[in-house]
Amino acid sequence: MKPKVICHMMSSVDGRLMPYRYSLPLNGKSHDDLINQYVALSEQLNGDASLIGRPTLQAMYFKDTFDHKDYPPTDETETFIAKPDKTNTYIVLDPNGKILYDNTGDNNYISILSEKVSKEYLQHLKEKQVSYLFAGHDGNNLKRALDVLADDFGFKTILLEGGGIINGLFLKAGLIDELSLFICPSLDGLSGVPAIFEYKGEIDELPAQGQSLELTSIKQLENDVVWLCYKFHLTKKFRRHNFHYIS
Repeated sequence: MKPKVICHMMSSVDGRLMPYRYSLPLNGKSHDDLINQYVALSEQLNGDASLIGRPTLQAMYFKDTFDHKDYPPTDETETFIAKPDKTNTYIVLDPNGKILYDNTGDNNYISILSEKVSKEYLQHLKEKQVSYLFAGHDGNNLKRALDVLADDFGFKTILLEGGGIINGLFLKAGLIDELSLFICPSLDGLSGVPAIFEYKGEIDELPAQGQSLELTSIKQLENDVVWLCYKFHLTKKFRRHNFHYIS
């Protein structure tokens, strides 16, 4: 059985995801104050790990990219579980094995890979004590990845924390169980700024089709923040597929 997936996001009133672009609250609190409030709320959700996209992790911690040169694809597809010696765990969808890990700091890392990565990259992950698993040949089988995270890593609840593209993939695949929205009293307003869900499909695609939301709670928090929680329900029209993550 796959772990529960809670999409937990901080957004402006217009659904944008870049907090340092937000207008500031009336009470004068800073962007950092709002981010710290969001992080504190994340801890209340008791997730076993946070699942994010490769660009999000590189923006936060690791700027450099691994050079695969002309190395052939690996013929080893066994899951590797490093010793979890840190408090926080990040799961990163990185099918092409782009992240060059340096000092892993205060976090454990689990990389979701395709079978196209090189043996040399797997050795790099082992040396850095970064766990990894394979999500099919192209790294797009998200359901399989979740099953491994439940069965091999023992995770019961995972917080899906963006960015918008990976959120859109999980939405389209019908793998989100709950939605937790931390809505700041702020606006962005610029067209094209990433939003909560950013599925990269055709103009006639409806990535949320076959899914309905049930409001389970609404709370006003300090700093005029509103916290909305929803439960996802799949309807009879829903069909599950795998979708490509361009990373």
